[in-house]
Amino acid sequence: MINKKINRLLSSILGVALIGGIIQIPAFADDNVQVTSSYSSSDNLTNDQTNIANKDKNIEQNGLKISVNKIIASKHKLRATIIIKNENSFDKTKRPNAQVLLSYGDNKLNGESTSSNYTDDKTLVISITRTINKGELPKKGPLRIDLVIPTYKINLGIDENMDFSEAFKDSIEKDLSINVPDCNFTINKLESDLLGTHITYSKPEKDSSDRNYSLSEHPNLILKTGDKMYLLRPSGSYSSNVSGNGKDNKVTLGGYEAEAANYEKIKDQSNISMIPIICTMNSNELENYYKETYKNQKNSIDDTINKDILNNVYYNKALDFSDGTKGEIYNIERNNDVIKVYCKGATEKESLLMASNTNIRYKSDESKTYNNYYSGNSRITLSKDPKESLGYIIEFTGVDKDKTMQLTCDTIIKQIDKFKLGTEIQISK
Repeated sequence: MINKKINRLLSSILGVALIGGIIQIPAFADDNVQVTSSYSSSDNLTNDQTNIANKDKNIEQNGLKISVNKIIASKHKLRATIIIKNENSFDKTKRPNAQVLLSYGDNKLNGESTSSNYTDDKTLVISITRTINKGELPKKGPLRIDLVIPTYKINLGIDENMDFSEAFKDSIEKDLSINVPDCNFTINKLESDLLGTHITYSKPEKDSSDRNYSLSEHPNLILKTGDKMYLLRPSGSYSSNVSGNGKDNKVTLGGYEAEAANYEKIKDQSNISMIPIICTMNSNELENYYKETYKNQKNSIDDTINKDILNNVYYNKALDFSDGTKGEIYNIERNNDVIKVYCKGATEKESLLMASNTNIRYKSDESKTYNNYYSGNSRITLSKDPKESLGYIIEFTGVDKDKTMQLTCDTIIKQIDKFKLGTEIQISK
């Protein structure tokens, strides 16, 4: 259990977005269920800029109702969301083990991730995202989803005729060459579309055999647009030989993305910048810190004991930093599906570390049969509190208004002397 917690915390501090569920290459479905829906993005855009397909069409198989809820696309990324409804309650002890294949265009898609989550007793949501590193996705064409879930004896294929012409117009692309000394890389491109804002970078390749690497090689980044800020998460990297004739010419090409900072939020902003947050520890120091911190910790049935509660959110009001200063959560507001958390430290560095490392989750309820999982922590919006010079407001959206929540914060930021704020880099004016 401790090792699992350490792995999760290590991933958090390195900025790696963990995806629940599994990543697999499925076999094609035997059943070819034709569910054709031809429409253009402009006719079907909702307030959150997504295409809704088959909203009133359900495929029934083995007593379950399956429908495609969303299909979202940019020039370089494609995402589909599938909803499975059960008249009876799902058994949470059974993993879905969903195998999904998403095909579109010439199918030269590189990256793939699949997630699955029980959102309530009777609903299973599956999401698959595929990306393309080179070239662009076609504006129009047939799309196919093959879905196999042995646990529930589901085996089917879904076909859609897609037209993303209007959606592709909602994008910004800028070629750049901006050196970021604090991160040891060069920003090569800025892109913003319906699926968020993405920056690509390049840097000289380093020997990856050293397992005790410096965490400064994996900085956390914050995207700043006007008076709003968003977390930039790593979106992958790969090695490339720029000239093709020697090891010395190899570079690492990678990217960061802020899903919450989509085109609608960026398009009218003339001032876009990036703030690096660097941890000066190495990986061994970080792992040893977590082992020492949690070695005597016992699993508690109720981990909200001794915590404050405000607006049905449990939280620790104070945070003690290693230099003797204190940070605090000084207010929590809740309105429908939005939670706003107000925090501040004794310095700008402490305040920004608290704001960018605070998450929420649903309080465990043993009487329920679904996972208590909130998926919006990577999509938070940060802003300065105009009433507090060092105050920040963290905005969480898509929260079930009737559920009790818990606020969490990675304790590593208490080691305040191990962090530094890098120089703010202007990306676009």
